[in-house]
Amino acid sequence: MIRRVLILVVAIFALAVPLAAQEAKSDKAYFTAKETYQIFVLGDSLAAGLWSGLSRQIENDDRLSLNGRYKEDSGLSRPEYYDWNGALPKILASNKMDIAIVMIGSNDAQAIRDGQTRYDFDTPEWRQAYVKQVDALMASLKAAGAAVYWMEMPPMQAAKYDASLKIISTIHEERAKAAGVRFIRTRQDLLNKGKYTDSGFNQDGEFLRMRARDGVHFLREGNNKLAAMVMAAVNKDIDAAVAAEPAEPVETPPEAALSETPPGSGLTGSELLGHGKGDFAGKPATPSDPAMAQLVRTTKPGTEASRLFGRGEAVTAKPGRFDDISPVQ
Repeated sequence: MIRRVLILVVAIFALAVPLAAQEAKSDKAYFTAKETYQIFVLGDSLAAGLWSGLSRQIENDDRLSLNGRYKEDSGLSRPEYYDWNGALPKILASNKMDIAIVMIGSNDAQAIRDGQTRYDFDTPEWRQAYVKQVDALMASLKAAGAAVYWMEMPPMQAAKYDASLKIISTIHEERAKAAGVRFIRTRQDLLNKGKYTDSGFNQDGEFLRMRARDGVHFLREGNNKLAAMVMAAVNKDIDAAVAAEPAEPVETPPEAALSETPPGSGLTGSELLGHGKGDFAGKPATPSDPAMAQLVRTTKPGTEASRLFGRGEAVTAKPGRFDDISPVQ
């Protein structure tokens, strides 16, 4: 009888779980939760600045450590100058990467050479060759177990150069979507009414110069802003990974266990289900059963539902409610 009552109680509370919370449960985490994460930055000279910004952004976060590799004037269009896909296996062999942040492409709006053949920028042949380079880099990082975050090329001061990098970023975004890689948008937050600007607001709301005089690179505050953009996505994914962790099993205290009572014993429904309200202090433990764990996360702290699902404490049946099994007078 008591078991049937408790099943009915659980069913009622389950129906009361907000729809949004149930949808959140179905979200798939981008990576597995860990105690610490090694972030690795790679790319061209813009990646070098981003690396500096990230070092300041995460300096007080003990969960995160930072390393990287950048090569000025490098990219994916000129492997004869520096071959990122050729160099990556050696980089992976000597570096741990839980999270890879890629910022590359500022030097890619140029012809690609394939032996004696030359493919001009943005021709179909060029696109095919370039996509091959992009896909290979994403695939290698993913195969190494890294969660990849690919940075959008920021706006540039020179109009023709900016137009070329928009083409580069469009390809990056398409390939990131195909590969299941996070694409971090930067462009919109660095424009002023749709136009290039060298200044902007920092995280403290101060209006400061962000860009170098060359119209390409970033100053300290600009690199901090880029770092904040990608870390907002990284931290959101870390939170999702933690939330997706299997719940640790909890042991029910002996005094909270329910026992069968012989018919005719004279005990009321409230005596059968418990001896009164317990201490609400502290965060409820998370049950091992996924459905019960979801109930714990969505019940309001301090309620009988929270005590029942989180602590295993019995609830007091209200007179006349369906779970009141006291003898009829």
